[in-house]
This record gives sequence, C-alpha cells and structure tokens, in this order.
Amino acid sequence: MENKGTGYKIVRGIADDDELENYRLCFEKNGNKRDIKNLQWLHQQNLAKTNTIYYAMHNSEVAAIYTAMPVLFNINGEKKIALQSIDTLTDLEHRGKGLFPILAAKLYDDAVENSFELVYGFPNENSAPGFFKKLKWASFGEAPFLLKPIKISYFINKFLKKIINTETQTEEQFYSLPKSVDVDKNTSIKTLDFFNTDYDEIWQNVSKGIGVSVDRSAAYMNWRYVHKPGEEYSKCGIYKDGILKGSIVFTIKNKHNGRIGYIMELIYDDSFPKAGVFLLKHASKIFKKAGVDAVLAWCLPHSYNYQSFRKTGYYNLPIKFRPQHLFLGVRVLNNSNKKIIEDLNNWYVSYSDSDTV
Repeated sequence: MENKGTGYKIVRGIADDDELENYRLCFEKNGNKRDIKNLQWLHQQNLAKTNTIYYAMHNSEVAAIYTAMPVLFNINGEKKIALQSIDTLTDLEHRGKGLFPILAAKLYDDAVENSFELVYGFPNENSAPGFFKKLKWASFGEAPFLLKPIKISYFINKFLKKIINTETQTEEQFYSLPKSVDVDKNTSIKTLDFFNTDYDEIWQNVSKGIGVSVDRSAAYMNWRYVHKPGEEYSKCGIYKDGILKGSIVFTIKNKHNGRIGYIMELIYDDSFPKAGVFLLKHASKIFKKAGVDAVLAWCLPHSYNYQSFRKTGYYNLPIKFRPQHLFLGVRVLNNSNKKIIEDLNNWYVSYSDSDTV
C-alpha cells in the first residue's frame, strides 16, 4: 500500500530470517541494539504463530518500523487474541513525516479485520504522547511499580547522585539457587525447570477472578521464561503435601546504577494465601545473598497477590523516585468488550508483560 500523501510504501512483513536481520540492522543504524534470536523468538515463535510487523519503505530503504506481538489473552473468561505493542522506530533521515501514525493506522485496521481484541503496552515518557493523543489509546497512568529496599546505602548513593561502578559487580545470574527448602510443616519450595499441568490447574482457578490479562498458561510461562533466548530466570514452586500450590519467577540485573532483583511473576492457589508470602521470602533470601540493592515488581493494588507483596516489605514506588516512567495503556479493537477492557480494575499485570526484562 503506497501512501500517496507521503510517497512512502506501507508494507506488512513476513518475519523470515532475512527480513528480521534487516530489521535488526535498521535499529543498529539508529543507535538501538536488537538481538536476532530475540526477534525470532518474538515474531516467529510466539504462541499465536503469527506476526504483525509493518514497515514504511522509501524505495528499497526501511524508513520506519512499527511492530506489535500477537499474544493470547483471557478476557471475561474467554480466550482471545490481542497485541502487545513492541517496537517503534523512524530512521533519522525520515523523521518528521508522520510515518508512525500512518503505520499504526494500517496495523490497527488490519488487526480489526483479523479479530484482534486490543493492543496494549507500556510506552515511555517520550513515546506516550504519540500513543495517547495521536493513536487514541486509553491511559491507565504509570506502570504499577512496587519496591523492596535491601541495601540502604544504595538509596543514599542514589540520593547523593553518587555513581557506582557496576562493571565490578558480579555477573547478573551468578547466584546459588537451592534445589529444595522446607518452609513450613509439609511445605517446601523447589526449583522448577519448566511449567507443567499442575501449574495450569492453579492458573485456571486464579484466572477466573481476573477480567483482562495475558493468558499465563504453562505454555506461555515456558515460552516466556524457559525458551526466551539470552535470558536466565529463576523459577521456584511451592509444594504442600507434595502438591504444587504456586510459583515465582525472578531474575537479577545490573541496572539503574545498581544490582536489582525483579519479581517477574507470582502465581499461587488463593486457597493457600501463605504461598505468596513464602515464595517472596524465599526470593528475598536469595537476593540478599546475591548482593542485590533493591527489588522491583509490578502489581496493581486490586490484584489478588498484592497483599503478599505488602506483607513482605514491598512499597508503592513514588513516581519521582522511579527508575523510568512507563505508562500502561490500551486501545480497544473490538467494541463488544470495550467496557471491560477500559476498566483498570479488571486488569492483571506483572513484569511478565515487560518486553525489556
């Protein structure tokens, strides 16, 4: 499709290896790194088995890119297909031509025809005005950061704006993870290699109380945390009388001028609410031994697991102290579920939804 007003041709990609390499090179040319294996994982190996990559072409040159990843959602008890907004880029030589909204309009129009329910994401403070004003996304405000302080010295240094040499810190994933730990009578926490049907049973029960979220089935969790290239995530399950009652996923990154722990996901049987507390305390012990300065999580106040975070020392992170400003937003593509989707109280989000950690 050629946009006669601009002279640029709008093309939908096919996400083969050659195309993704050109995608990577375009980002590299503009000062942004993209890993080819990660691009293949996102666009060739996602659970929906399709892709939505759109290019603005100037002759044979890529002038702009907008991509959204197809993802399976639970919406009001039904499985639907949705989109997570991932990458936006306009080549330096082609900026100021309004290519991003043109690409988005084409992507969204095609998404409606292909029965996608919504597109959502976490635009940063630079891109947020484009999404919320030009693309008519509904804004839910900033991402729901929670913080657990570990080292007071880290926050003193942050306050004094003292720079820490993170190059001397230990490797991100160099920490020990015990295979099994007893935490209560007939209750233990064990490392997980992957997620199985026993986890699926927990998620199916939990998801009944959630109106809108990514379908965090075992298939999704394995795709996200076992098969993602270039990343290592610690996965632990809590067992009572030999039966899985919940799981936690976490990682450690040398980011934000420090050593930061991330709680990626916390899912547990809500008939055993202690599971969330036990799992978070288990992660905290590992973080402390690994020299972590602070721990971050995403959790909305109405989420069923929010109190587990609060009981284990997590606090709402004030906006002015946040390491970055990310905004949760959505654009509804199927109006039959518009009321449900545009009500934040129906949503469940976590760091699983992040495409950068």
